[in-house]
Amino acid sequence: MFCMKCQKDLSDCTCPDLQERLDSLNHSPNFIYRKCRVCGKHYAQCKCENPIWGTSHDADIEGKDN
Repeated sequence: MFCMKCQKDLSDCTCPDLQERLDSLNHSPNFIYRKCRVCGKHYAQCKCENPIWGTSHDADIEGKDN
């Protein structure tokens, strides 16, 4: 997956609004992506030592009061 704004792979993207753009896709009926349930970031952006993988359709962040 790559960023349409900077044309880089998401693991290399440094766009300041990337997380906001990805968050807007959460629970989209047409798009799903793998994300970390610990930090809430796309798997390519996650730096967690022990990530818990989920999808953009899962509950937002592990342990967060929703």
